[in-house]
Parts: sequence; C-alpha cells; structure tokens
Amino acid sequence: MEPPRQKTAVSADLSRAEVVKTSAFYALWVCYMIGTLAGLMAIGISKQVGLEVAEKAGLGEEEISPTLTALIVPFALCNGFGRPLFGWLTDKLAPKKTATISFALILAASLTMFMLQSSIQAYIFAFAVLWLNLGGWLAIAPAATASFFGTRDYARNYGLIFTAYGAGALVGNLIAGRVKDLLGFYIMVFPMVAILSIVGIIAATSLKPPKKPERKE
Repeated sequence: MEPPRQKTAVSADLSRAEVVKTSAFYALWVCYMIGTLAGLMAIGISKQVGLEVAEKAGLGEEEISPTLTALIVPFALCNGFGRPLFGWLTDKLAPKKTATISFALILAASLTMFMLQSSIQAYIFAFAVLWLNLGGWLAIAPAATASFFGTRDYARNYGLIFTAYGAGALVGNLIAGRVKDLLGFYIMVFPMVAILSIVGIIAATSLKPPKKPERKE
C-alpha cells in the first residue's frame, strides 16, 4: 500500500505501537467512522428513502422508481469525484479543516433531508452530498494518516485506521434498520446522522499532529 503524496511536512514517523498512544489516532478513527457511516448508510437506503419522499410528495412507486434507479449513476459519480476533490482540499487546507468541511456538508445534507421530507430536489441534493463525502473520506483518511504519522510504517498504520470503515458500515446498517423498525421510516435516521456529524466536527477540531517521540539511540 503506497502512502498518498504529501506536500506538507510530516510531523513524525511513528510505528503502529506509537500511533495508538496518540490522541490524533483516536480523533481520526472517530472522524473516519462517522464519515463512512453516513456515506455507506446513504448508499444502503437511497432507494428506500426516495420511495418515502415520493410517497410524501404524492407520487406512486411505479411512477418514481425509474427516476430513483437512474439517480444511482450521478450519485456514483459524486462518490467517485469526492476522492480527488477532498484529496485536493486536504492537500491545500490540511486534514483538520477538510474534515470539518466534510462534516458541515453532512450536517447540511441531513438537516435538508429531514426538514424537506416531501421534496425530490432536497432528496437529490442530500444524497449527492452524502455519496460525495463517502468518496471524500477515502481520500481524507489516508492523507491524514501519512501527514500525522509519517510514511515509515504507513501500511500498518492505515490498516489500523481503516478498521473505522468497517465499524462505520456495521453501525450504520444497525442504526438504519433499528430506526426503521421503531419509527417506521428510514428518513427518521437523519436527525441521528446530524447529531453524529456534530460529534464529527468536535472530533475534527481535536485533530493535531502528534509530537515526535523521543527514541533511545
């Protein structure tokens, strides 16, 4: 696994054992988990939420299904575009600011979807943003790993950070399914995503490069 190119100076070259002792590791792990949770959940419930929005808008399933199926293509393009876009932003602004921007977008998308539940346009905007940010976190997290912890042990360090992706997938599916069972609508998950995005903003503000450890010669 090759580390992403970094124009900014690396603060330290840390081993995996050293990485897990830093606050930056836990802050980045939480950020990555929340970012992928929102995106993977959006992918999993895109059509179901679309049907709920259409029903509230007075449209039948047969009428809206072709549109929802067609929207998968632009949503997927947003996902793909998120990687170079957020990779460029991370390079220009540093991981902390880029992560904060990502969570602000997720928050805006979640609130838009919850507040405008009968708007097809709001649905398209919200899910385009969520798919975009999933791709974005697949650029932010690797770049942040290299920036914060160096490239000497990059593959092992990013492998550890990447466990947040699996956690996000698992937790996101559990939350979406539980909300549907309890409240009857997948769309009711968005207040929770909004709250998690605020947690993500708080975690992002604590992202700081760790100090270089003192090693015995």
